[in-house]
Amino acid sequence: MKPNIILASLLALATAHAAPPELREAALKLHETHRDAVVWLSVIAKTTMSADGDAPEQIKAQLAGQERETTNETTATFISKDGLLVAALPQLDQSSVVDGRTIQTPMGPVKLKSESQIQEIQVIMADGTEVPADLVLKDPDLGLAFIRVRMDSEEAEGLEIHAIDLADSAEGTMLADCIGLGRLDQNFNRDPSIITSEITGITKRPRTFYRVMTDSVGCPIFLADGKLLGITIVRKPSGDIQGNNVQLSPAVLPAADIAKVAEQARTAKPVTPAEPAETTPEAE
Repeated sequence: MKPNIILASLLALATAHAAPPELREAALKLHETHRDAVVWLSVIAKTTMSADGDAPEQIKAQLAGQERETTNETTATFISKDGLLVAALPQLDQSSVVDGRTIQTPMGPVKLKSESQIQEIQVIMADGTEVPADLVLKDPDLGLAFIRVRMDSEEAEGLEIHAIDLADSAEGTMLADCIGLGRLDQNFNRDPSIITSEITGITKRPRTFYRVMTDSVGCPIFLADGKLLGITIVRKPSGDIQGNNVQLSPAVLPAADIAKVAEQARTAKPVTPAEPAETTPEAE
């Protein structure tokens, strides 16, 4: 009953081509400066499903039977040296994709109600050190999750954090060269990665999103001059769920939009598994 979440084209790379020498030089410079700002998160979450409102008992039973605890990993980026990170919300909280959506069943349409409780977050630093962290803020409208390292923990003692500056940013234009920083998965020792691409599309409504081919989410995308373009997120489709799949699309959210929400996240309190994370109001 629970729709599968498919991240459309997330792993699709731009057509292979050799970057010009100037772009390669700029990419390597950014790599040296900011590679340790990108880290992996290990997340344990408990997700529940139910029907919102009246629904056949059979449907309710099927949804209730899909309660599960999962462990997954995703990349995130430090945006301040005091331990604040930003990540793509659906990678931590799958309920954010389906909650409130309507699916068609043999017994008629059913509005889904879903909730994920984050049980544990570990930040896997560049040197492999694992440090506990907390989810402090969710923005379902922008698809963002903000996480803060427990700087008072024993694991964080002497921790050196490298962070990007959201304020050192600029807007992008069509076909502008881009540089994406990421981090490979465990099969490649979680080593840092670089990808060069270009802006292939710009959406202005309901807000600005850039289409840039990338191989990761929750990671920074820079322009060739070193200015930050934004962070890679995933966009969920509008309207009801068709079939059994929810198709998500990668996009780059401008740094200026993230900075506005980050100010609220800086003062947000960590949440426990028993209570919901603070959430920003969704745009109308």
